[in-house]
Amino acid sequence: MRRAFGILLLCLWATSSTGQGLDEATIRPDTRTGIERLMQRAGFGEIQKSYALIVGVSDFDHYADLPTSNDPMRMHDYLMNEAGFDYVHILTEEKVTKARLEELMIDEFRPLVGPSDRFLLYWSGHGDTQNVGGTDMGFLPLASSQQTTLSSMVAMTDLSRWNRFIDAHQVLYLLDSCFSGLAGAAPQSDLSDITREQLSGPGRHLITAGRMNEQTIAVDDLGGSIFTHALLKGLRGAADSSNALGADGLVAVGELKNYLGQEIGRLRQVYDWQKTITPQIRDLQGSDGAFFFPLQASFPAPVDLEESDSEVTSQGGEVTPQSGVDSDLLEVQRGLIALGYDLEATDGILGFRTRRALIAFQSDKGLALTGEADDATVLSIIMALVPEQEEDTPIAQDDPDVGDSSSLETVKGVDMAMIPPGIFMMGRNEGRPEQGPTLSVEVAAFQVATTETTKALFGQYIEAEGLDFVSRKVEPEASCYAWSEDNRLRRTAFAYNQLRNTADDFPVSCVNLEDIDGFLSWLNADLVGPPFRLPTEAEFEFLLFQQGEPAANAFMDKDQRLCNLMNIADASTSFDWRNTKCEDGAAGVSAVAQFEADAFGLYDLRGNLWEWVSDCWTPTHDASQPTGVCDAGTVRGASFDDPVDNLHRTVRQPVPVKRRQTNIGFRLARDAP
Repeated sequence: MRRAFGILLLCLWATSSTGQGLDEATIRPDTRTGIERLMQRAGFGEIQKSYALIVGVSDFDHYADLPTSNDPMRMHDYLMNEAGFDYVHILTEEKVTKARLEELMIDEFRPLVGPSDRFLLYWSGHGDTQNVGGTDMGFLPLASSQQTTLSSMVAMTDLSRWNRFIDAHQVLYLLDSCFSGLAGAAPQSDLSDITREQLSGPGRHLITAGRMNEQTIAVDDLGGSIFTHALLKGLRGAADSSNALGADGLVAVGELKNYLGQEIGRLRQVYDWQKTITPQIRDLQGSDGAFFFPLQASFPAPVDLEESDSEVTSQGGEVTPQSGVDSDLLEVQRGLIALGYDLEATDGILGFRTRRALIAFQSDKGLALTGEADDATVLSIIMALVPEQEEDTPIAQDDPDVGDSSSLETVKGVDMAMIPPGIFMMGRNEGRPEQGPTLSVEVAAFQVATTETTKALFGQYIEAEGLDFVSRKVEPEASCYAWSEDNRLRRTAFAYNQLRNTADDFPVSCVNLEDIDGFLSWLNADLVGPPFRLPTEAEFEFLLFQQGEPAANAFMDKDQRLCNLMNIADASTSFDWRNTKCEDGAAGVSAVAQFEADAFGLYDLRGNLWEWVSDCWTPTHDASQPTGVCDAGTVRGASFDDPVDNLHRTVRQPVPVKRRQTNIGFRLARDAP
């Protein structure tokens, strides 16, 4: 159990409560992730994404309150802003229930976390030890837990059970609480001396603040728990030199545990805490590797030459950033060489030859001649690396028969465009791994709705079936996620309030695949001809492909031309990743058909809302399966809150099939009659 340190903290307890608590996710835009950059620079490119669940309880009904309400957010900010994590969900105070934890671990994270990903769970709160059948067992009390009611707590057996649902490459549990009955066993080897070659292997470990009958302390001077204080200090680099191997730019879990013991011992003396506090580590299953954290300061950061002219020197006609090699520029150089531009070597330096090659590429593509690897140029290089369309492709942008009025048909009030059959190159090998592999795909003729499904049409279904769709839209059981002003994805009633205040010609969102299945059954009743369905992932990318790679440079440029074509995160939004160079007239979702149609007469394929497709989420696009047998579906096309990079035709995202979000909708498709 944790005890607060000092009378001053007792006085502060009354103000430490966060009331209702937090239940929200922070998601990094799905471009090239921060952790991927760090991993690649550290030499561990096989690690893809990093997910975390942060849990904190400081305000208790039957246990002493803890002055640690800030610790979960401190950990959240470190993981997102410094450790490069891609997805961090924070759950605190009264929001922490066993049912919600089970839902997050089994229904949210299980389908999202893949075998090449990493998962971290951080818990801040009390720990308790109870004797059950002659054995000491560890428990984590929740806000309303009573010491005599074990079912109201999270048992270590619960944690062990949830752990089995996370199919991650590496897993780490950090429990800022003290108790016995730990899951797993003491590691057989010294994890602090694990080699770099061993680090990237699979690993599942658990670290706790102390053992049974030990009490950790929270100190006002440190901003909360001494365990979390030491933890963050160690992860920021102090733990990197705690072993015999010396500093190597990586903090492995064994190094971290050793450092925690040393630093907490030092802090005990500083604050005159006489009782022992002994951090523990456990191996949850036979682990060949160890969870590790790359340090940002250990790897050279990209240099902005416009802001760093004083930091460059001339050496033999080349401009060399003194701060080091830019690994992102290395990728650009490799791409230019692959495209046949005159560049003898890849050195990560923006020198004369690289600038000359960039200008030549920019001139060929009609881009601004900056001589730099700006966003528009990098995206154009990526798209240029995708294999060209074969000559026998039956559809072209300038085909006079594409998109004419004869290809449109209204079916049960839905305007459907006829899409002729075709062959195209799906995916790209140069993007993120889930966007590949590049392969030739044949698409049969099909029909697709010209717009996203509207509130008006979906409302007819709700009224006809007598569904109480509104009752699930209000607190305390709000079931839809919406982006907040501070760039977090929160499960809140605001999501539905926003929908209620929009007109019928807006697209319906906050619908999951189960909602859509019911709608399709209703719509297909008494339908003559092929039934309505969701488009397949291949069909959706085929439609994006037909918008044309020749036009890609225009809509990828970050200027007003982009905002004339689609609704994305523009200057009118508050997102950190917004495009400040243009305004599209819509800070959030816009009504359908407000932007330009493509050659087929289709609106909003890119932007406005992500759209569900009929394929399960799989690590690559070439192993799709129907959504009826999976836990996570796939969305395509980006939305009003997305950065420019997500507009690329190969970008795909996983979403749990039961998830509802304000930025996800759908459009209808059917086989050709």
